[in-house]
Amino acid sequence: MRIATHEAKIDDLEPLYKIELECFHHEAFPKTWLAYFLETPKFVSLVASVNGQIAGFVIGSVERYKNRLCGHIYSLDVSQKYRRRGVAYRLLDEVEKIFIRKGAEVSRLEVRADNVPALRLYEKRGYTATETLRNYYRNGVNGFRLQKDLSR
Repeated sequence: MRIATHEAKIDDLEPLYKIELECFHHEAFPKTWLAYFLETPKFVSLVASVNGQIAGFVIGSVERYKNRLCGHIYSLDVSQKYRRRGVAYRLLDEVEKIFIRKGAEVSRLEVRADNVPALRLYEKRGYTATETLRNYYRNGVNGFRLQKDLSR
């Protein structure tokens, strides 16, 4: 299986929004926010395709946090039918490379405390929890802020 990545464009909005809804349901980013991410140059937006079909995407940016440049992943989504095939790994690798090129020392993201598959993925990729985010998600679900050192 060949996974190809490219920069996301506004033309990708509809399929990306469908995947966002599939992954995050009532906590999904609104379509207007995804459009903003795709159209705003400060954001890094990548699409992964398998055999020409959009399989997932990642959106992030490089931001200053505590006097350090940090890559911040806002959303990493993989369509259900393409999970456990390396799509998320590929998207993480590609976005981290871009963060490094832009001067980021670390990559950060937030994840639901009950999203065990995502937590396992991030742990395998070198992310560790740095903070518990109380009532961060709907219905009072906690989250974790995870971080990975990109300087290694």
